[in-house]
Amino acid sequence: MPPNHASAPQHGNRYGHRLRLEAQGSLILTHESRPCLIEDIAARGARLRLRQPLAKGLTAILAFHELRIYCTVAWSKELECGLRFESELPREDMEGFLWIIQNREQYDRICLESRAADWFSGVSE
Repeated sequence: MPPNHASAPQHGNRYGHRLRLEAQGSLILTHESRPCLIEDIAARGARLRLRQPLAKGLTAILAFHELRIYCTVAWSKELECGLRFESELPREDMEGFLWIIQNREQYDRICLESRAADWFSGVSE
């Protein structure tokens, strides 16, 4: 099994392969957007780390670069939560996540250059 790749058991609500992503994203709620760390991701869900706990059953949109994924909070414990996606992620998106894992230095450089370009053009957060 390649590094940064986990296989979940085939029982309960969690199954299949999960990728340990550990990348910044945001969770868009009806009244606010919260930064998050996407710890790991699978075609049907993800595990996040947040600064504030979320309620189970809450609906949201997970935002990662241009990708927007409709989801529901399946579980929440302290500053972590599990998301269940409304629909399964396409294979191309999962391959994109895998590329990030396998090319982490290049991905981090692209993100840094993008933030610098945004700052230079006045589009900073």
